[in-house]
Amino acid sequence: MTNVGPIKATRETLYTADRTELYDNRDRMVRDQWVKIMKLRIVREKLEECYHSQSVNHMQNCRELVERYLRDLPGARIGGRPPNL
Repeated sequence: MTNVGPIKATRETLYTADRTELYDNRDRMVRDQWVKIMKLRIVREKLEECYHSQSVNHMQNCRELVERYLRDLPGARIGGRPPNL
């Protein structure tokens, strides 16, 4: 995957007439969000494995994974426009 550049779409500039730029920015935002989610899933799987393998000592031995999971959890959400009610 090549680095195309920073995401140009914001809430203010999202509604532009340039459709290709709009779709490219949307695809890039979705891709970045999914990468964050998949990284968090890998950490969670490692954490589950650690819990099962370290059963009694999991509080000491899995501490770094728990801290990383809790640190990355708020940033791994799928964002978007709220629905019009």
